[in-house]
Amino acid sequence: MEKEKIQKKEVEVVEWYDNPNFITTLAITSLALIIILSQSFAVKNNIGSNAILRNLLNHNSIYLVGLLYFIPLKTRIGKKYFNFLNLFLILIYTIFTITSILTIIQSLSLTSLVTLGIYIMFLIYMIHSLLYNTRIWKEFKLDKSPFNDISNINYFYAIVILGIILLTIDLIQTSTFDGAVISMLVTAYTILLSRYIYLYKDYVDKKNKPSKKGTK
Repeated sequence: MEKEKIQKKEVEVVEWYDNPNFITTLAITSLALIIILSQSFAVKNNIGSNAILRNLLNHNSIYLVGLLYFIPLKTRIGKKYFNFLNLFLILIYTIFTITSILTIIQSLSLTSLVTLGIYIMFLIYMIHSLLYNTRIWKEFKLDKSPFNDISNINYFYAIVILGIILLTIDLIQTSTFDGAVISMLVTAYTILLSRYIYLYKDYVDKKNKPSKKGTK
């Protein structure tokens, strides 16, 4: 009986939303669908090749960056240079946050405000999760940041709520089925990315949590 209990504990079932490998796969899938569908919709609407290329580089650039981040994580090289990939992602989101601020200055709207909120939340969340206990974390003394008072789960919920709000606005404003599909896929990716960051921060916190014997 004791052996059976031990075996049951060892074979612990992990839910799909707590499986980082599965979350990464879903993120790559959603990113690929966003890019492919948006381009196919553009072709269907008889948009020129130059306009399609601009659409890919401008509107889909954040999703191309997502693929450049998540796909290498499936390889040994990506895992080896994990911290560099994190810096790359944070740098890109910094640029998009600044761009989003400029967009609001030019044309203020509810969509642009919520989008800026999502970028800011992601940027803060990434810095305080993906850089945790790295050399940058120590050099910039991020352990004293007031944003550390926000719990990991609250960051996740905040981004999910903002993502759903943005989806609601987009669904109200869109008049095409194509636009609704893209909006839902974008929201799915937003939630998956925030869940990925949540799982990593949760893993790091558990890894650095002192055991009963006082060791890490």
